[in-house]
Amino acid sequence: MRKPLRDFDGEQYDVIAIGGGISGASSAQHLAAAGYRVLLIDKDDFASAATSRSGRLLHCGLRYLAPTYSLLDFIKNPKQFATAFGAARRSIRSSAEFLATTPEHAREMRLIFAITKDMPYKGWHVRLGARLLEALCLGRQKLDCRTYTAADAEAQLPFVKWLSGKDRITSVVTFRDHQFYWPERICLDAALDCERLGGAIRNYTKATGLERQADGGWQVDLQDMLAPEQIASVSAPVILNMAGPWIDKLNGMVHGKRETARKVVAIKGVHVLVKLPKECRGHGIMGTNRHKEAITCMPWGDLHYVGPTETVYDGDLDDVRPLEEDIAFLIDEINHLMPGIALKRKDVLQSWAGIRPISYDAALPKGRRMPFSVFQDLGSDGLPNILTVTWAAIMFHRSAAREVVASVRSRLKPPGPEQAPSYAARHFPENQNSPPVVLHNPEVKLADLRQSAEQEHPAGLVDLLYRRTKLGWTGSIPAEAVEAAAKAVAGPLGWDEQRQKTEIATFQAYVDAYHQPDAKRDWHGG
Repeated sequence: MRKPLRDFDGEQYDVIAIGGGISGASSAQHLAAAGYRVLLIDKDDFASAATSRSGRLLHCGLRYLAPTYSLLDFIKNPKQFATAFGAARRSIRSSAEFLATTPEHAREMRLIFAITKDMPYKGWHVRLGARLLEALCLGRQKLDCRTYTAADAEAQLPFVKWLSGKDRITSVVTFRDHQFYWPERICLDAALDCERLGGAIRNYTKATGLERQADGGWQVDLQDMLAPEQIASVSAPVILNMAGPWIDKLNGMVHGKRETARKVVAIKGVHVLVKLPKECRGHGIMGTNRHKEAITCMPWGDLHYVGPTETVYDGDLDDVRPLEEDIAFLIDEINHLMPGIALKRKDVLQSWAGIRPISYDAALPKGRRMPFSVFQDLGSDGLPNILTVTWAAIMFHRSAAREVVASVRSRLKPPGPEQAPSYAARHFPENQNSPPVVLHNPEVKLADLRQSAEQEHPAGLVDLLYRRTKLGWTGSIPAEAVEAAAKAVAGPLGWDEQRQKTEIATFQAYVDAYHQPDAKRDWHGG
C-alpha cells in the first residue's frame, strides 16, 4: 500500500529527483547506489511519458557518422565531426553495455539502408564506419555489416522491391542493430532498484513549488495526485530536474525567480503500427521523408512501426495524442519512400504520440539534435544545485546517470555506503497454475498482476497492462481479459466492484484516446 504523502512532510534528502522517466529513474538508482539518500517522484506513473513513447532504438551509432552533404563536411567543420564521432562512440559503448547486462530487454534486428547516386558516401564508407565502431567497443558488439548490389538486394532482402527510384540505387547496406524491448519496464526496474538500495520512490506525486532555503538547500512542495488533499514539503541540497518536456515549466516554478533561460523545445513524434508480410519480420529500413527528416519502418514482433513525425508542439503537454493528420502524414511519407508498400489508413492497427524534449537552440526551430542527453548545471541560470538533462535518449540513461552522480559528488559527500546497482531484468516467479491474462501472450499470468499490484506501485489498469506488464504493446486485450485483470488485482489494491468498473472504463478510454486501435481488428504483436 502507498505510504501516505503526509508521512513524508519535513523529510530531508540528499537529492530529490523530479521526473520518473528513464533519466530520473536511472539517476536516482545510481545515486542511491553511491550512498545518497534519494527521493524520486513523478506527477504521473513512472515511464508514462517520453520513455514509453520513444522510437525504442538501441542504435549502434552508425547513422551519426553519415555527413549531410559531403565527406568534406567533417573536414571543413571539425567541431561537427567531433560531435558526430562522440555520439557514435557513446552509442556503441552504451549499446554493448546494455546487451551485456540486460539482454532480456533488447531485440536484435537487421537494418536496411539504400545508398543512392546523390548520397555523399558509398557502401565501403559505411562498412568502414561499422569497423570503426566495433573497434571503439573493443569488439564487444559485432555489426555484421554487409553490402549488396541493387539487384541482389531486391532479390534477397525485404523492403527493397518496394522502394522508389530503384534506378538511382547504387548499393544496399545492412547491419545488425537492436531495439529496446519494453522500455517502460527498464525504467520501472531502475526505480524499483533505487528503492531496493534505500531510496524512496513515489509516483502520482506532483512538485507544486520550489523554494531556496536560507541554508542554500531547496524546499519542494508536493501534492498527491490520487488524493489531492494530501500535501507535504520535503527538502534537499540538490535537485534533479528530470521532467523532460516539463523542464522549463518546473524551472519557472521556483519561488521568487522571474525568468530562466529556455532549455528544451517540445517536438511531437507519432508512430503507427502495421502488419507487413512475414518476410519483413526482424528487418527494418531507414530513410528520409520529403522534409529531409528521418523516417523508419522498424520490426516489433510480428508487426512493424513507422515513424516518427517531427512537429513543434505548443499544446497541452499532459494530453499528447496521435491525430488523424499525423497518421495521414506518416502513411503518405512511407508510401513515397516505398510506393510498393501501399499502406492505407485501414492498415494502421495502433498509434502513439510523445514529446521529445530537444535541447533548445534559438537558431534551430526544432532544437539542437546532437549531442544527446546533455547534462546541464543550472547554477549559471540562478538555480544553484539544480541539475538537468535535456534531449535525454533512453540508450544513454546509464552514462547520463553516471555524469549526474559525478556532479553530485563534487558538491556533496555521500553519507551512506556504496552499493552495486542491479541492471538485471526483474522477473515474476513461475506461476504455472495461474491462467494467462490473454491467450495470445501466455507468459503473463493473472498471478503476475497480483504480485505487481502488491509490490510495484501501480495505481490502475493502465499502469499494470502497459508498464508493469507489456500486454498493451503486444496485442489487443479482449474486454473479458481486462475485466479478469481488474478482478485479479482488486484485493491488493482495495478495489470494490464499482471501482473495478471504473478502472475498466478508464482503461478503454485511455486506449481509445491515445492509441486509436481499430476495435474490429484482432491483431497479435509483441
